[in-house]
Amino acid sequence: RGEVVVLNVWGSWCPPCRKEAPALQSVHEELAGDGVRFVGVNTRDYNTTDALRFEEEFGITYPSVVDTDGRRLLAFRDTLPPNAIPTTLVIDQAGNLAARVLGEVTETTLRELIGDVLAEVPGEG
Repeated sequence: RGEVVVLNVWGSWCPPCRKEAPALQSVHEELAGDGVRFVGVNTRDYNTTDALRFEEEFGITYPSVVDTDGRRLLAFRDTLPPNAIPTTLVIDQAGNLAARVLGEVTETTLRELIGDVLAEVPGEG
C-alpha cells in the first residue's frame, strides 16, 4: 500500500514475454523513483536457469517471484485467466486493481496506465 505496483506474469518460453521485456524494464527504470514498484511472476519455467537467462538477456532488474506450478497465480484467479501469459496488472496505492493487460504490453500503454493511476487522488479513484 502507498505505492503503485506493476505485476507482470511472464515465462522465458513465451514469445510475447520476450518481446515486452525491454518495455517493462525501461518503464521500471524511468518510474522507480516515483513510487512505482515492479514485480514479476515467473510461471511454468521448470528450469530456473532458463528464467535467470531471460532476466540477464533483457537486463531485468526488478524482482520476480518463482511460480513454477502456477499456485501463486491462483490468488489472482478472479482477475487473471490461468493461460493469459503474459499479463500485466497495475495495482493502485490502496491495493486495488486499476488496470489489466492480457497479452503483450507496450511501453506507451504501460506509461499511460501507470500515469492515470499516479494522477488519481487516493480514495477518489
